Amino acid sequence: MKNDVMPVTLTRRRLLRAALSGLTGLVALSCPVRAVPDCQDDVAIDGATALLFPVQAPLTPAPSRRDARAVWARVPPHPATSVLLFLHGYNNYVTVDVQGRSRIPDWAADDPAARAGALSKPAAPLVYGLDRLNSARTGKSLVVLVPEDGALARRSFWATTPRGQYADPARLGALIAAAFAHLACLRRPDGLPYLSLSGPDMVGLERVYLCGHSGAGLPLQEAAGSDLVLPRAGVPTDLWLFDCTYWGNVTNFVEFCARWHGAGRLGAGRRNAARFVCVYRPHTQTEAVADILRGQIAQALGVSAATLVRDHITGDTGDNFAAEIRPALLTRGVLFLRTSLPHDDIPTYFIPRLLETAM
Repeated sequence: MKNDVMPVTLTRRRLLRAALSGLTGLVALSCPVRAVPDCQDDVAIDGATALLFPVQAPLTPAPSRRDARAVWARVPPHPATSVLLFLHGYNNYVTVDVQGRSRIPDWAADDPAARAGALSKPAAPLVYGLDRLNSARTGKSLVVLVPEDGALARRSFWATTPRGQYADPARLGALIAAAFAHLACLRRPDGLPYLSLSGPDMVGLERVYLCGHSGAGLPLQEAAGSDLVLPRAGVPTDLWLFDCTYWGNVTNFVEFCARWHGAGRLGAGRRNAARFVCVYRPHTQTEAVADILRGQIAQALGVSAATLVRDHITGDTGDNFAAEIRPALLTRGVLFLRTSLPHDDIPTYFIPRLLETAM
């Protein structure tokens, strides 16, 4: 048996029916989508990239608007049954035009401060290189989803991440199931669907790579409590925090590690196990909260907090990733990394390297 449950081969009709009933492949995904999703608003950009607008997205657009529920998607040839879901935080947004270029989201277009902020910040999937993930390098050919998590702000910053986006523990699974259904409905420029939901390519969801950057710490903390990413009903998950520990509520991060540890399935190098990685910068607000989080996880695991942390050093003296960080990632189920990288460089640097070291 694979991932402790029997695999189920999905036809397109069976997957869409499963999404309706709450079961998708190997995973319970509560997803109230119609048997044939409405994908007429979705945008086919090129043979691998699309912009989707599923109603199961966590944000609700204002009347006559739609970009609050935008999901940027990338589907490589012959994708594995795994998904990388990236939450971008205050910086950036996810909307692109039909050429795949950054496009100001409609929720920001009519506000001068928000428009200026959007003009200064490219779309998150592009700025963090998610459109350039190299499966030959990472060893992972997976579906990438970047749902919108930002909304118009009236305070000092032009956008913010509303609370409650993934407060419903079924929301994350519903979003992924809906995105897959839209990708099966939407046609690429060559006339073929982005995903073929029949045959051996889509034999249930095997792994989720769930990550967030900066202000996405709020929705990521909620998403970490989702049914999809916890043992028993969920699937093996890599949970990655990219300099996003700005807030003190870390309960779901601790519970994520505690539950997978309690199930005997928290560790690196195992297909049925979960892994937790927290990257942050020293001498910052994110370090203060990360240290609290590290202490609570260490207590839950019954280990010393000092054993869970490593220093990642870059600069004129070289980069110690290959010699010191990579071996730790290959052997540890929980790892905190203090990095010398600038805040905005962290996702671009670490996403392909963490995929290389993941199952």
